[in-house]
Amino acid sequence: MTSGRTALQFLIAEASLFHPYCKTSIDKGRTSGGPTPETPLGRDPDGTNLSGASPEETERHQITLLSGAPGLVSPLRRTGKSTILFACLFTAHTPESIDNAIASETFATIVKALAPGLRTYLRLEQERSFSQIHRVFLSALGSPAVLINIDRDILVNTPTALDMLEELGMAAGSSSKLLVKNKEFENGLQALAADHQQPTGRETPKAQSVYITSRNGSLKRISVETVAPPPSKSGDIAPPFFLIRVTETAELSEDVETILHDHYDLSLSEAHLARYLTMTGSMNVTADHLGITRNTAKTHLRRVYEKTGVHTQLQLARLVHKLAGLF
Repeated sequence: MTSGRTALQFLIAEASLFHPYCKTSIDKGRTSGGPTPETPLGRDPDGTNLSGASPEETERHQITLLSGAPGLVSPLRRTGKSTILFACLFTAHTPESIDNAIASETFATIVKALAPGLRTYLRLEQERSFSQIHRVFLSALGSPAVLINIDRDILVNTPTALDMLEELGMAAGSSSKLLVKNKEFENGLQALAADHQQPTGRETPKAQSVYITSRNGSLKRISVETVAPPPSKSGDIAPPFFLIRVTETAELSEDVETILHDHYDLSLSEAHLARYLTMTGSMNVTADHLGITRNTAKTHLRRVYEKTGVHTQLQLARLVHKLAGLF
C-alpha cells in the first residue's frame, strides 16, 4: 500500500472487487474482554445505556462504535466516480473472539449473493432513467425531433426529422450517428456538453437555437436542449441526452412593416429588420437574411429604438406583435 494512504482510500481506489479485507479495531479503549452479543434492552452493543439519549447523541455514539468495530469489508462495484463497499462489522465482539476462517467464508458467501442483486438494481435504475427520457421525447413529437447522447449516437427520432435536418444543411444521420454540418449548430451542442462536464455553479443555458431559411423561404428554428437523467442511487451522474427539434417560427404579416413605416416613420429597411428580428430573436440571422453586415443591422436597430421609443429587443417584439394584432 502506498505510504500515507489509509485502508479506506486503498479500498475505494484499487482493492480487488469481491475480495474480503479484514478491518481490525482502531479504538484504543477496547480490550479483549469486550461485550458479548447478548445486549440488554435499551443499551448499545458495547453496553452503553442509550435509553435516554437524543437522536444526535445516539448517532454520534454509533458512528464511534462502528469506526472501531472489527469486521470485513469488500468493494462490490467501482466506477470512475464512486465505489460501493459492503461491510460486515462485529460491534459486539473483539477481534480475539472472532473465528476469522468462519467469518471470512460467511462474508464471501453473502458478497456473492449480493452482487447479482446489486447489478439488477442498478440496471433497473438505468431503465427508469431511460423511461423518463423517452417520456420527455414523446411529449415533443408534435414536431420533427431527434434524441442523441453525448457521443452523438441517435437513440430515437421521428420519421421526418433526419431528412429535414439534412435538407436544411444542419446535420445528417450516418450509421446511427448524427453528423453535424452547421458550425453554429455544432457550437451550440458543444456549449451544452461543456456545461455538463465543467459546471460553473452559475446559471447556464440549457438550450440553444439556430434559425435558418428553408428552400421554400420559410424560417425554421432548430433547437437543442439537454435532457439530464436523474442521478442513480449509486451516486453516478449520467451524461445528458440532447433533444433536437425543428419547428416553424411564428410568421408575422408584412402588413406590420407598413404600419411601422406609417406610424413611426421607419424606413423600409428598418421596418423589415424590426419584423424579422421579432420573428427570429437573432441579430445574426436577421442580418444574413437581409444581406447586410452586422454593423449595418445594429445601425438600423438603433434607429428603430429611437423612432419607436423602445429600448430592448423584448420591448420591440411586444410592440411589433401588438401592431400585428397578435395580442
